[in-house]
Amino acid sequence: MLVATMVTAITVASFTGCKTRSTETEGMRDGDDINTSETTEETEPSATPTPTNTPTPTPSPTPAIPHMDLPEVDDTAPMFLNLPETVYIEEGGEFNIDKHIGYIDDCDSNVECIIDGDVDTSTSGSYPLTLTLVDDAGNTKSGSMTVKVYVPSSSGGGGGGSDEHKTLAYSDFMDRYPDSDIAYGIDVSRYQGDIDFEKVKAAGCEFVMLRSMIYNNGELGVDRKFEEYYVDAKAAGLLIGVYYYSTDSNLEELHAHCDELLAVLEGKELDLPVAFDWESWSHFQKYGMSIIDINNLFYEFAGIMDANGYSTILYASKYYLEIIWEPAGYDVWLAHYVKETTYEGDYTMWQTGSIGRIDGISEDVDTDILFKSRYPELFGGT
Repeated sequence: MLVATMVTAITVASFTGCKTRSTETEGMRDGDDINTSETTEETEPSATPTPTNTPTPTPSPTPAIPHMDLPEVDDTAPMFLNLPETVYIEEGGEFNIDKHIGYIDDCDSNVECIIDGDVDTSTSGSYPLTLTLVDDAGNTKSGSMTVKVYVPSSSGGGGGGSDEHKTLAYSDFMDRYPDSDIAYGIDVSRYQGDIDFEKVKAAGCEFVMLRSMIYNNGELGVDRKFEEYYVDAKAAGLLIGVYYYSTDSNLEELHAHCDELLAVLEGKELDLPVAFDWESWSHFQKYGMSIIDINNLFYEFAGIMDANGYSTILYASKYYLEIIWEPAGYDVWLAHYVKETTYEGDYTMWQTGSIGRIDGISEDVDTDILFKSRYPELFGGT
């Protein structure tokens, strides 16, 4: 088992790529643009840079931040985070295995991916592949997938109706969780468009988590609605926290981005924590990190925030909290889209869904609850 200890030094290794033994022909929430043009998931965004004028310097991490160390014996195999049963490639297209799978190891940041099988994208057909992950301790994990190369239809495809879009009224969301220890909230980014926070509060919302910054596809920027949202939410009397959507993969990136985040937050009063939101798992190997590395990255972030007077919370889904993250005493913002969670770990906030509808916002919104007893300074009590 990996155990976090209380030290400061962190080393994040680099990734050198997936290795192959085949002759194949080479071919997911807030991963978006920030302040200018629209983009798709796999497209490099065009972002308005964050302010660089006199950013708050990153202090040395406090001595008490946790650190996850290598085990004396590594007997844990790598794991697939994303392994589809079937992948479809248009005839004549390109096939790159790393665009279709994701994997991770507890210790090794450069897992070898051995591919047995061939894919000829110039010829339609089914191509079975066996994939074997090998870490530097010799632990292995195997899986299989089929690549289907197809000739596109000349008919242009069929029509058909779309499924009805389901939503959940905010009042119904609140009725699901009638506990007196619960406060009701939302989290928002520029996707929610113009927001009337006075109406949001009147609808029963008590707190809001605002997306402050995003680092995705190599670009860093401030959410284009953050400043507006902050001013309006504060004026409406809502409790405010923020989250940073991160794809940082090493300390140099993280330290630079923390400097920018602190500059963005300077002069703003936060009632709730700064959330670390790292969720780019589909092709995780491209970041060159292990489970140890990404946990230590979070601990470093938390240490920097703590040293600057901000509390920290880890945002993560139930699945990744159970297989990747070791919160090490930090608060957790659980994401689990069910009426009743089966997560057995400790959590302070819970994102219960993403289809909420509340007066004051014309788009779907994430619905959240927090436990008042965890914030006695805000809600009273113990």
